[in-house]
Amino acid sequence: MRRIVPIFIALSLAFAAIPAPVFAMSTAAEIQLGQEEDQQIVAGSVVETDPLLNAYVQGIAENLWNQVARKDVPYSVKIINDDSINSFATMGGFVYVNEGLIDFVQSDDELASVIGHETGHIERRHVITTQSKAQILDILFGLASLFSPLIYNFGGLAEAGIMAKISREDELQADRYGLQLMSRAGYDPESMVTMMAHLAVLQDEHSDLLTKYLEDHPDPKNRVAHLMGYPELDPKDVTAEQQIVQASSDEERARYEFGSIRLANILKKDPQNAEALLEMGQSDLALGLPSKSEQTLSEAAQLGSPQTRAAANQRISALRQLEVQRVLLTHPNLPKLQSAVQAGQASQIEAASQISARAAEGKDQIKAINTRVNSLQYEIPDFSRINIKRGSRVEAVVKNLTLMSRSIDSALQDARAPLGGVGTLEKGKESGLLKEGADIYTEMLEPFATVPIPADALAILPSYPQMLNDLSLSDGDMLRAVDASRASLTQLDQSVGDLDDFLKQLDHVQLSFNGDISEGAYASLQPVMQKSVADFNSAATSASQGAQLYNMARSRQISTRITLLGLGTSPQRYSTLQYALQKRFGSTGLDYRTMLRDGLTPGDVTLATILAADIKSTPEAIVAEAKTNKQTIVDVANAHGMHAWPLEIFVGLVYLDFTDDPMKELRRADGSEAATLSELGL
Repeated sequence: MRRIVPIFIALSLAFAAIPAPVFAMSTAAEIQLGQEEDQQIVAGSVVETDPLLNAYVQGIAENLWNQVARKDVPYSVKIINDDSINSFATMGGFVYVNEGLIDFVQSDDELASVIGHETGHIERRHVITTQSKAQILDILFGLASLFSPLIYNFGGLAEAGIMAKISREDELQADRYGLQLMSRAGYDPESMVTMMAHLAVLQDEHSDLLTKYLEDHPDPKNRVAHLMGYPELDPKDVTAEQQIVQASSDEERARYEFGSIRLANILKKDPQNAEALLEMGQSDLALGLPSKSEQTLSEAAQLGSPQTRAAANQRISALRQLEVQRVLLTHPNLPKLQSAVQAGQASQIEAASQISARAAEGKDQIKAINTRVNSLQYEIPDFSRINIKRGSRVEAVVKNLTLMSRSIDSALQDARAPLGGVGTLEKGKESGLLKEGADIYTEMLEPFATVPIPADALAILPSYPQMLNDLSLSDGDMLRAVDASRASLTQLDQSVGDLDDFLKQLDHVQLSFNGDISEGAYASLQPVMQKSVADFNSAATSASQGAQLYNMARSRQISTRITLLGLGTSPQRYSTLQYALQKRFGSTGLDYRTMLRDGLTPGDVTLATILAADIKSTPEAIVAEAKTNKQTIVDVANAHGMHAWPLEIFVGLVYLDFTDDPMKELRRADGSEAATLSELGL
C-alpha cells in the first residue's frame, strides 16, 4: 500500500458523479456536486475569516452576480489563504480567490475582472462540459494538492498528467462574459486589460507567485490582444461622453490617480471640456495641487452647462472654506530632524544584515524539510480498493492525514512569506520589504538636499518622528517574523519525524474482513497519530505568528507612505483622504484638527478607520485605546486579533487610490515603457 489515499477515494466518487452525457446535468445536480467539492476544498485549505475582507470581496462579487443570466445558481465566494496569485471556479456557483491575488490587484475593478472571469466559467458551464471532464476529476481529487505539499508531493499528480487545464476557447469565453458583467455592474472594463498587463509584467519577472495561475490560465499577454477586440474596449466605440462618464466614475470611487490620467487624455483632445475640467479639479486636489485645482475649477465655472458651473463654484467655495481651517504646523529643528532620519537609515542598514542572514538560514530549512517530506512519498498507504465507510476507523485515519497535510502546507506557506519577502539590502541585489524601507528613508532625506525646502515637503516634516518610529517598528517586526518562521520550521521538521513513525506503523496494519482497521490496531495507532496532528498544528500556529508580524511590518510601511504623500499638509488634501475612507469603509476617520491635536498622521487615521470597520468600532475609540495603552494602531489591530494581511491589503488599496498609475507599471519585457493608455484603448 504505497500511494496517496484521497486520490483514489475521490476518483471513485468522481466517476460515479459524472453523468452521461455531461451536458444533461441538471442545475440541482451541479449544485449538489459543487457543494461536495466545496467541502473538500475547505477541508484541504485554510479559508480567510477576516470579516472586512470577506465583506469587501463579497460586495464586489454580488454586484457582478446581480447581472448573471443563471439566476437559479446560488453563487458564493471564498478567500483561500494562499500567497500565490490565482483564482478558480467549480460547479454550482462556487468561486475561490487566493488572498495573494487580492493583495496583487491594484483596484476594486481589477478584482471584479477576476471574479467576473471565474463567473463566466460557471455561466457558460465550462466545468461540466465534456472537454473539461478531466478538470472535474482534478477538482474532485486534486484540489487538496493545490494547497497541500504533502498530497501534491505524494500524489504524483503532475507526473501522472492529471492536472488539467481549461481550454483556450473556454478562457476567452470567460474573459468575454466577465467583461460584459463588469460593464453592466458599473466596473471599469479596461481594468481587465490592466490586470492582464500587471500579470504579464510579473510573468516577465519569472515570479513563483504566478506559477499556479499560468498552469490554470493562458498567457496574459495573448489574452490582452483578444480583449482589445471587444466593443467595451474598442476606442472607436467609446464616445467622448462615455469617456467622461468613466472618468467621473473614477473620481466618484476615489480612484484619483487613474482618473487623472484618463481626464488628461480627454483634455488633451478637448481642452475646454467643462465636465472633464470639473473632475480634474478634484483630482488635482487629491494629488497635492490645490492651487491648480482652484484654477481648473475656475475654468470649468466659465464653461459648460449651468449645472457644471454651479458644481464648479460649489467646489471652489468648499476649497476656500477648508483653507480657513488651515492650521499652521510647527516645523521642527531641521538639522536635528535630518540627523534623526540619517540615524534611522543607518539602523535599518544594520538590522537588514541580521534579517537577511537569518532569512537565508530559514530558506535552507525549508529546502531540508521539503526533501524530508518528499522522501516519505512511498510510505503513504493505498486504500484505493477499499470501500471506506462513513464513521469507520479507516476514514478517521484519512481525515487525520488530511489535517496533517493542511497544517504542513499552512506552516510552509506562512514561514515562506517573511523568509522570502523581507529581501536584502546587499548591493546590486536590493529587494523585498527591506528595499521598500530603504526607499522610504531615501525619500524622506530628499527635501533636506533642497534649499530652501519646498513648502509641500516642509509641511510633512512634523510627521517625520512618527514615521521614523513606524519604520523602526517595521524593522523589528521583520526580525521577529523571520525568527518566528525559523522556529516554526524547527517544529515542523521534528513533526515530520513523528509522521514518518506513524506512516511506518500504519503500513504494517492489517485490515479486517470488512475493510476496516481493527479496534486494537487503531488503539495503538491513535496516540502517535494524534501527536502528529497536534505537532503539525502547533508548527502551523507558530508560522502564522511569523506571517502576522511580517504583514504588520508591511502595514506600517504603507501607512508611512500614505503620510509621505502629504495628505495631512492641508485640510484640502486631507479631505480627499476622508472621502476615500468614506467610500471604502463608511467613515471619514478623524477630522483634520483632531488628527493634528492627537499627534497622528494620515497613515494612522487610515489604519484606525480600517480597524474600526473590521471590529465594528469607531476610529475615535481605536485612537483612544492606542493612547491609553501607548501602542501604535497596528499594535492595537494585532491585539484585537485582526489578521494583518487584510489590514495590509486595505491600507494598500487606499494608497493606490492616490498612486495607481499604469504607465509606471506596465513595462515590456525589454524594460521599455509600455504602450500609452490611448494605444491600449484606455
